[in-house]
Amino acid sequence: MTDYAQLYEERKTRVETAIANQEPDRVPDTLQVGTYPLHKAGMTMAESMVDHEKACQAMLSFYQNYTYTDTGSISNFMPAAGVLENLDIKTARWPGDPKGLDVNNTYQFLEFPTLLEDEYEEFFRSPAGFWISKHLPRTMGIFEPLGKLDYYDLILGGAQNLLTSGAAIPVYRRLLAAAEETQRMNRIISEYDQKLKALGYYSIMGGGSATAFDLLADTLRGTFGMMPDLIEERENVKRALDIFGELHLRRSLRFCRASGKKYAWVMLHKGFDNFISDKDYGELYWPYLQKWILGLVDEGITPVVYTEGAYNTRIKYLKDVPENKVIYHFENVDMKLAKQELGGIACIMGGFPVYTVRYGTPVQIEEQVKELLDIMAPGGGYLFATGYALEDCPEENLEALLMAVEKYGKY
Repeated sequence: MTDYAQLYEERKTRVETAIANQEPDRVPDTLQVGTYPLHKAGMTMAESMVDHEKACQAMLSFYQNYTYTDTGSISNFMPAAGVLENLDIKTARWPGDPKGLDVNNTYQFLEFPTLLEDEYEEFFRSPAGFWISKHLPRTMGIFEPLGKLDYYDLILGGAQNLLTSGAAIPVYRRLLAAAEETQRMNRIISEYDQKLKALGYYSIMGGGSATAFDLLADTLRGTFGMMPDLIEERENVKRALDIFGELHLRRSLRFCRASGKKYAWVMLHKGFDNFISDKDYGELYWPYLQKWILGLVDEGITPVVYTEGAYNTRIKYLKDVPENKVIYHFENVDMKLAKQELGGIACIMGGFPVYTVRYGTPVQIEEQVKELLDIMAPGGGYLFATGYALEDCPEENLEALLMAVEKYGKY
């Protein structure tokens, strides 16, 4: 009979030893299975955003059937459709949404500027006021009435009339429905997370976030607004980044303290090779990311830096962190270079191409796993994972991937 408590401790020790840049008994398998279990359970992506119990059970069943990985997570980061619909989100499309996106399509972000090029000063005068009167109405249909109000009128006594007006009642009903759906989904996920832990799986998940540059570029200015701003509004960009840098660290610390999580994730969207210049990365991107990393480390929290796209030219910056306190997850990087430059400084995660898992053969998968582990395993400090979370792939390919890590990850 399996001793799951002992299995949990073994997996925890294995993963934490690698994170500390030491050599565990074997390479930890921290594969992020994404939506693969949902596909194999016959669920559509639209259904998974509504039937949270069924989605969580599909995730748990996967880990019950495939016991190779050391870490697991019930959440696949798909939000609740009821929340998006009640808030009338304008910045996303989702499977089966009212606009007719296919039920098995992927969740999609819609990017557009919510801070116009002549509104920087208004934002600096009152970030909260701008958020309430401009950003929220522009991104969520439920808050469109706020766009007709003067934020300062609210401060000077208009709040009572606004909050008790007849027009506010349907807004409250929709907000309540969204809140109740969020709590329902989170409660179910939490229950299944405990079931997963009881099966002996360790977790390195934490609240996802975006760094200062991406918060400004993704959330307020949009890519096509941000790029000219780097030249024409550079000082305003810096002022905004100072604000978002503080908010990013504060938000991550608040989440970790409230949830008890010891890992905090950041997803880097616009820092990859050649997207912005090396000068801009060094001046406008890295300092704020580094400040977030240092702030978390000071609080005993492990930052997990999830790099999207190619990241070879940025490795020189990633070296400037406290040793053995950070995890860098790579999607597309020269793993030999990463090992050479970051080995002994940070734990490296990822790097195996999802494309091979989805479209390759079991033989190709085994060969590439061996090639990768020959580079990354010596000396420890490596967590096996694909470059990003899986979606659908042939079942025999997933089995080949898991078995190859088990076979070649031994020291």
